[in-house]
Amino acid sequence: MSHSHSHAAHNHHHDHHHIPQDKRMLLISFSIIAGFMLVEFVGGYWFNSLALMADAGHMANDALSLGLALLALWVSVQRPKVSQILAVVNGVSLLLIAGYIIWEAIARLQNPIKMLPLPMMVVAAIGLIVNIVVARLMLNADHNNLNIRAAYLHVLADLFGSIVAILSGLGAYLFDWQWIDPLASLLLSLIILRSGWQITQAAIVALKR
Repeated sequence: MSHSHSHAAHNHHHDHHHIPQDKRMLLISFSIIAGFMLVEFVGGYWFNSLALMADAGHMANDALSLGLALLALWVSVQRPKVSQILAVVNGVSLLLIAGYIIWEAIARLQNPIKMLPLPMMVVAAIGLIVNIVVARLMLNADHNNLNIRAAYLHVLADLFGSIVAILSGLGAYLFDWQWIDPLASLLLSLIILRSGWQITQAAIVALKR
């Protein structure tokens, strides 16, 4: 009993030590992601790319996830339970975005829409750089914190999403493969689904303790 108490106290101290640095890192990451999300959404809408719009939708989710992680840090000292509830919300948001992409991708596979591959690839390439910068920033955060881990997984899945969008654009540009965009989005959504499930499960377990 005393052993588990000292372990909890150690974790508590560890979290305290990380909080100011994590808050700053989350705030910078949130600003970068939210700004680029708007660029990507407009780009996806303009160039008829589901992969880009799915990526923008996921970036919106990233921004939400980073915002929730930031909020969780503010309340974690006084209300650790709230922080765990926010981690559940964070995980569920990953599941919802994956479900939405699957729904859209199936519709697009049945009725392909011609996209503009070159501009789409440019926007996706900028997205990739943005995600690499944010993922690099978040490497130094406290990954014992479920909300931070969820936000980091959002960014990683998004980084992969940018690569998928670039490959989709290349396929459409070189071989006129319009189907590659929804198919790639479908594969990406399965990865997001897995991450969301893992985070949600871990958060629910933590909440029951």
